[in-house]
Amino acid sequence: MRRLQDERGLTLIELLVAMTISLIVFGATLAVTAAMSNNSRRTAEHNEAQDEARTYTDRLARQLRNLASPSIFTEDYQAQPNAVDAAGPYDLVFRVVDEERPAGTLNEANVKRVRYCLDSTDPASGKLYHQEQKWTNRASNDPPPVPSGTACPAAGWTTTMLVAERVVNRKGGQTRPMFVYNSTDIERISQIHTDLYVDADPTQAPTETRLGSGVTLRNQNRVPVAALDVTPAAGRVVLNGSASEDPEGMPLTYQWYVDPPTPLPDCDQTPLPSGTGCLAAGVVVDALLTPGTHRIVLLVKDPAGLPATAEETYP
Repeated sequence: MRRLQDERGLTLIELLVAMTISLIVFGATLAVTAAMSNNSRRTAEHNEAQDEARTYTDRLARQLRNLASPSIFTEDYQAQPNAVDAAGPYDLVFRVVDEERPAGTLNEANVKRVRYCLDSTDPASGKLYHQEQKWTNRASNDPPPVPSGTACPAAGWTTTMLVAERVVNRKGGQTRPMFVYNSTDIERISQIHTDLYVDADPTQAPTETRLGSGVTLRNQNRVPVAALDVTPAAGRVVLNGSASEDPEGMPLTYQWYVDPPTPLPDCDQTPLPSGTGCLAAGVVVDALLTPGTHRIVLLVKDPAGLPATAEETYP
């Protein structure tokens, strides 16, 4: 057997080159691993923020569908004309029927007040709070006042809970409302749309997520519809409001006016000031009108006092 002619090992330079290449490979591997770990962490935080916000929107939707119905309070339906107490872009307060009924409570309808609001002391913090106000000492079912103060969270509520974070509706100078309503009149709100923008870290991917939901307030007291008919009859006119209706099927009151001022005056005043234009109250009334053109107005109200008007120029 012939012996090997060259038994030399690696030179120092070759060894250093091999070590350098190994370090570069290992460094690149570690960098990729760290980047993947950071991306995974950010994605997990983003998903967690999404889950928190989604849980909140689901809970809010369920509670809005469980609004305290105006018809369950008193026999004359006057105790609660509506179930929404405050309707701002970042603050919503409404009343619902509580799931748990305390023993011996005088709150016969078992109603509580619920609030969802975005932290007002530090809007950019993205903290969303849920507050509740409960009462057991009101046999008349007349709800106590909303706790004073517009701060979120505010004192005076029975419970306060942080339900979500990383809500960026107001972060970085943004003014995207969380709550959008179908009316600026709180008594006429029948639909509420919720928009939450969630981002665990606005400076890093993944980008923000928008979570939205819409709810029709099926238990909210809705505004009646006024409709009138003016029919001439033998030197007089017959004013008929029988086509008016209430969405809940409740009885309406009817008040007629001829050439009234704006806003419509209260025809129950005693004595009644002149120039009010007040006519008789009733579904159908007869009226004698002076010659000329007149503005005839019908005002209807439901048992909770929500008004609606209709008008016609005659002849």
